[in-house]
Amino acid sequence: MEQANALKERMRQSGQALLWQTAALAAGFCLARSRVFEQYTPFGVAAAAAAPAGTAFAAAVGAMLGYLAPAQGMDGIPRLSATALAALAVWLLHRWIRPHQKAAAAAVFAGGCLGSVFTVLALAGEEAAPVTAMIGECCLAAGAAYFFAVCAQVVQNRNRTLSAQQVASVCVTVTLLLAGLAGLTIYDVSPARAAAVLVVLYAARYGREACGAMAGIAAGFAIYCADPTMAAAAIGCALGGLVAGLFAPLGKFGPAVGFVLANGLIAVQNARGAPLFFLYEVAAATLVFLVLPQKIDRPFARLFSPLQEHPRTEGLRDSMVMRLCFASEALQQVSQTVEQVADKLKRISAPSFEKVFEQTEQAACRACSMRLFCWETDRGNTLAALLAATRQLRSGGAVGVHDLPPAFAERCTHPDRLLDTLAQRFAAYLTQDAAERRLAEIRGVMTEQFEGVAHMLGGLAEEFRVYERYDAESAAAIWEVLTEQGLTPLDVSCRVDGFERLTVEIRLNAEDRPRVNRARLMRAMSQRCGRTFAPPAVSDAGRWILLAFGEQAELAVDYGMAQLPFHDNKLCGDAATGFADGRGRFVMILSDGMGKGGRAAVDGAMAAGLMERLMKAGFDEDSALKIVNAAMLYKSTDESLATVDVTTIDLFSGTADFCKAGAPPTLLRKNGRAAQVGEGNLPAGILQGVQFDHTQTTLARGDVIVMVSDGALEEGADWIGVELETWQRGSAQALAEHLADYARRRCPPDRADDITVAVAILEKGW
Repeated sequence: MEQANALKERMRQSGQALLWQTAALAAGFCLARSRVFEQYTPFGVAAAAAAPAGTAFAAAVGAMLGYLAPAQGMDGIPRLSATALAALAVWLLHRWIRPHQKAAAAAVFAGGCLGSVFTVLALAGEEAAPVTAMIGECCLAAGAAYFFAVCAQVVQNRNRTLSAQQVASVCVTVTLLLAGLAGLTIYDVSPARAAAVLVVLYAARYGREACGAMAGIAAGFAIYCADPTMAAAAIGCALGGLVAGLFAPLGKFGPAVGFVLANGLIAVQNARGAPLFFLYEVAAATLVFLVLPQKIDRPFARLFSPLQEHPRTEGLRDSMVMRLCFASEALQQVSQTVEQVADKLKRISAPSFEKVFEQTEQAACRACSMRLFCWETDRGNTLAALLAATRQLRSGGAVGVHDLPPAFAERCTHPDRLLDTLAQRFAAYLTQDAAERRLAEIRGVMTEQFEGVAHMLGGLAEEFRVYERYDAESAAAIWEVLTEQGLTPLDVSCRVDGFERLTVEIRLNAEDRPRVNRARLMRAMSQRCGRTFAPPAVSDAGRWILLAFGEQAELAVDYGMAQLPFHDNKLCGDAATGFADGRGRFVMILSDGMGKGGRAAVDGAMAAGLMERLMKAGFDEDSALKIVNAAMLYKSTDESLATVDVTTIDLFSGTADFCKAGAPPTLLRKNGRAAQVGEGNLPAGILQGVQFDHTQTTLARGDVIVMVSDGALEEGADWIGVELETWQRGSAQALAEHLADYARRRCPPDRADDITVAVAILEKGW
């Protein structure tokens, strides 16, 4: 059995070697027949110099056969010698040439060998071309050998994605190969030129304007070199590649129309110089491009899709983590500095109630003969009388002489002036005090925002620290999948954590959203990367959308939510949502706005919506709460608050974190027994410095989580525990509707409130 397998393996290797030798021979033959300006044929020499050592002689033999063909005549004799010398140099010196030096070495071999032959012929007195022509042909040979060598390395290494240099090398090589076959025509129509046009269309479709222009210029150069009378066709190829790339976002139809229009314009403007048969070739290639199935497109998508440059070093990750930590600490210090400076300024310049009486004394009693008696000897009675007057002013009423104590009113020589001055100074104090308190509120909101951003940066740093490496190969594969599905990726990020879990984040233009088929994309990514992905979380950031994919976890969540507004109102003061964040967690959010009706609906929806957007963006619960609290404080001068209840479930480990700010307890059925978890503190939007109360536990398949608003707990939560323990079978949505309906029936009519019930049932993920 082992001998049979060994024989089979040797036969496979022999067949593969024969295939490589045949391909090298054919490439050498075609390239040797490619002419430049009808007199130079340097590409056969370049093919022999650029071929790998194992196929160098096969490429040289093919090139020699091409040079000996009738169309070449005796002009090919010098190239025969240069081809043999180049193949011999490759065979002798390949052991000392490193992989990254092969392209440069091929250029030296091709240019040097051809130049040596020309020099020997000139010294021998043989009739030769002008020196400038020989130097030009040597330079062409060296440049072509460089491109051919890069292309050979791409084919040999089977690169999945190519750099711009590699794409250019492949385009030049392919178009020159096809130019060698351009002489084979059917009624003046060349299938080889049509194939070159097809290459340009695919380059424009998947490489956009950069690759389209690159391939168009390469094809145009090859066509013009083979036949200088086709200058208009060469210009059409170059312009058509650029225009087709610009129309690439429109799908296959866009590049085809763009290329045809560009060549049609060239033909109209240069009717005499544009050969009609080239337009037939363009039409044939465009038709083939449109009718070929998508599975044929995959190699071209892999070839021409732009290569992303990604950071791959640990040093860059550590540097990023360090900078994020430093930025987080700096913002924390800014927040503390603002508070310290504000406290010092408050002690220096804050309005003082005592100064109201001092200013009143200075303004109203400065020239009074009774001043010493009233403000020194009998100061207590004077202050008591003025305090009574300020209480009257604070309550909003006017104050007169009759409001003063009789003894003080009889003694005072100018009571009306005294009271008018007191009213002015007290009004100024109230204005200054209100402004100071408003500034303090704004300062507090700003401090809260600084702290929230600092926490967010710290959370990002911790997240980056967890990820072990960047998976560039998976990123390239996913880029290909997106391109094949007609999407325009802006960024693809693939990160692997310490548990070898892959997290994928894809940034797309907002215009691509209607074309995103999440289920098809998830299946294609799973197949290409060899991993099973869960459905993505989608975040909308205006001009862009972000898709976050995580691997399918051991647990999944069946989520359901039911709402019953107060007295069947159209608006509900509660807001609830549940979503997978694309990082292996399922998040439930419930917010109860203050009161009922429209105002409560605004507060609840704002708090829940902001929490959802921030957590989908990758921020942790505590950081998101600080931003939400600041936003609630700052959005209006009226009192505005909402409870925030967040439950996060790690679907890999089963760890659940119950986070509460003013929210009622969550009901949990674990191992068949019901319990209450979590105690809320202050809701968001009432004070600065609001924090979550955290409670953690570990869940398993079959456990149930129930989050409710206050309206469902008018008669306590014990009845929900009983319902959970007796609930046997059904979906999360059915359980949520059952509990919401039961809560409404149990609630007294005079204490009715909005009722929201959100349910999560843990299931097997795969």
